[in-house]
Amino acid sequence: MSIARIALGSVSSKTSLASYRFAAVRTIASTSIVQKDVVQELYLKELKGYKPAPVKADESQVKDLKLPAAPAAPTVDADLAEQLAAYDKAPVESQ
Repeated sequence: MSIARIALGSVSSKTSLASYRFAAVRTIASTSIVQKDVVQELYLKELKGYKPAPVKADESQVKDLKLPAAPAAPTVDADLAEQLAAYDKAPVESQ
């Protein structure tokens, strides 16, 4: 065999091997087909089309406002001055 044939055979086998690898990678990448999720599409369609019924306010549950009675003003003892004088005159307890 001549050296040219060996070199040509070697180059052709490398090219076919490289093209085989490329084709294998290409077929793997092209087989991934995106499929729609039918259930999700149906759910989203129904969700977008949903119109809730308006809620009417029930008047029987509304009560009239009753304010609490105003508190009475505190009363001050009339003999406050006498009580203070008695406190001042009381002896201081010490231990």
